[in-house]
Amino acid sequence: MTANGHAKNTARRLLTTRMALALGFGVLLTLLVLCGINAVSVISQLQSNNENILQEFLGRETRLDELRSAIYLSGTYVRDYLLEPDPARAEQSRLALVEARRQIQSMISLTSTEPDAVGQSMYQALRREVQEYSRTLDPVLTWNAQQRHKEGYRFLHDDVLPRRSSTLGIADTIASVNQQQLVERDHRLVQTFSSLRNRLMIAVAVMFLCGLFLAFATAIHILRLEGQTMAHLKEVTGARQELRNLSARLVDTQENERKNISRELHDAVGQSMSAVQFELHDLGVALAPYPEPLRTRVDRIRELVESSVAMVRNMALLLRPSMLDDLGLAAALEWQANQVSRSTGVRIKLMADALPGELPEEHKICIFRIVQEALNNVCRHARASSVDIALVAADSRISVTIRDDGRGFRTPRTGGLGLIGMYERADSLGGSLTVNSEPGQGTSIEVILPLPPRPAPARPSIQSMAGSRRE
Repeated sequence: MTANGHAKNTARRLLTTRMALALGFGVLLTLLVLCGINAVSVISQLQSNNENILQEFLGRETRLDELRSAIYLSGTYVRDYLLEPDPARAEQSRLALVEARRQIQSMISLTSTEPDAVGQSMYQALRREVQEYSRTLDPVLTWNAQQRHKEGYRFLHDDVLPRRSSTLGIADTIASVNQQQLVERDHRLVQTFSSLRNRLMIAVAVMFLCGLFLAFATAIHILRLEGQTMAHLKEVTGARQELRNLSARLVDTQENERKNISRELHDAVGQSMSAVQFELHDLGVALAPYPEPLRTRVDRIRELVESSVAMVRNMALLLRPSMLDDLGLAAALEWQANQVSRSTGVRIKLMADALPGELPEEHKICIFRIVQEALNNVCRHARASSVDIALVAADSRISVTIRDDGRGFRTPRTGGLGLIGMYERADSLGGSLTVNSEPGQGTSIEVILPLPPRPAPARPSIQSMAGSRRE
């Protein structure tokens, strides 16, 4: 499969995964919203029904209380009217009785809109009893004082009080029925709440199962992605390590080739040209009796050979300075600084006094090449007038700082091949290279390389210590 096809398959899988996750979370969110809307609707309906039931119950109770009070008052007015010997007071009681009857009729007419059949039948019975009670009182309203005195007590005892008791009994029955209906409606409210609770529990269970499935699927997908990421990370890490090893081998190969070429230039080409130079000197001595033009031409050839010898020696030193192997890192850096300073006029100050004597070969080569490349960059790009190079060695590392006063640049900036090579050289030894620069503020390069642990000094053996004591 080509890289393009693999990328398309990966993009398709990612799109499918995103759509599945969006669908799952959308279902969960929809269920949550629907459950919330249903719960709010049911609770609002229950609250409204509860308020209506309470208002209806209180209204019926109030009307029944007023009706009972009016019936009690009517009985009191009938008694006062029938048993009062004073005609004026009897007339007042009669007028109060008439007003009480009118109020009773008005109250009983308000009970004609009961919603249920039981309430309608009970209130119809109450209306019939009230009407019978009212008709029972009709004859006495036209009695004279003698009739009231003669028939009043009997009429009150035999007709009015039983009818009033029957009417009040029906009112009490209606009140008990109202209370029972209130209890039944409260029970229905409790059932509604229970149904809402069950629906919510079912919805929560469904959402929990959906969320559990979604979390399980997401966890599996994340673990799969994590495995793929770790495998890709291992591949990338392995590739980077291979590239690092390849870069280190290339650097080693380059140094070996430079060393071989420098040795060949110095030993073979240099020695051959030196021999030619000696032969030309002898030829010039042998041509002393000959004309001057011939000797002058030989001298010119000898000068060209001397110039070529010097050029070959410089090339050999640039490829691999022999003093790096013979005199050490500090002498090689001093020679490099003098060469650059003579050719460019840049003042270069080197501080490398505290270097360890046994510096590893790869560290010496790495530091020399980094300093060489840094000085080359200063000469070509920095337009600096001075460069400071400082080498400081500690117990476990060595640091190199190269600072110039050139024009600088804005970091971060993609470096050229020289800077990349400096990074690779420092990284091949497990070190780091940091570049700090600002426009107009110069550039500072700091290299930190770890040093291998020094071998511990050998302890004298017990036998040698004993032998020295005997001596």
